[in-house]
Amino acid sequence: MSDSFDLDSIERRAYLIYNEDGLLDLITGFMMAFIGYYVLSTVDIPFAPFLAIFGPAVWASLKKAVTEPRIGQVKFGPGRRSRQQKVIMAFAVTVNVLLVLSFFVDTGPVFGPWRTTLSTYGVILVGSGVVSLILFTIGHFNEVSRFKQYAAISVPMFVVGHFLTDPGLDLFQRLAYALIPLGLLMMAYGLVTLWRFVRKYPKLEDVEIGG
Repeated sequence: MSDSFDLDSIERRAYLIYNEDGLLDLITGFMMAFIGYYVLSTVDIPFAPFLAIFGPAVWASLKKAVTEPRIGQVKFGPGRRSRQQKVIMAFAVTVNVLLVLSFFVDTGPVFGPWRTTLSTYGVILVGSGVVSLILFTIGHFNEVSRFKQYAAISVPMFVVGHFLTDPGLDLFQRLAYALIPLGLLMMAYGLVTLWRFVRKYPKLEDVEIGG
């Protein structure tokens, strides 16, 4: 029992260090800011909404380039691998839900009866109900408490966005005004976290062993 407890503690410690690099903050924040910019921009960027689908792949590549050279290659047990898979699945589902919603909100008959509600309270409902929830989900399953803090911060940001943005704009334009500052905030904190991580954990090949 003691050995099992120690192994669990060691794995949890390694898992926390693995997510201490700020890369998840950077990737998630960048995609939020980029999507917000794309919605407000008059520049046509081909396939831009679908670029978010590649977020997990970019994150995994950066892990191999930045994190693993410093802490080594880590292979977690089935429980923690399942947590990571749930996060990726939740992220993919959220992206697809937003894409489908963006397509049908103006043209689909399904959303006809809801159009008034979405146009009036959509910033709060979609922002807090989808974006804040996915941030909380990432924090919960990855055991990254700062994502729960992002989720908590995002709720008042969407509420403020509801009152400050022009009601004449469509739902996603109004959401963009909250997504961009939230994404930039996450990127800024992610950079600080990454800087601390790099300073705290030098590359293993740079560490001198011996007296």
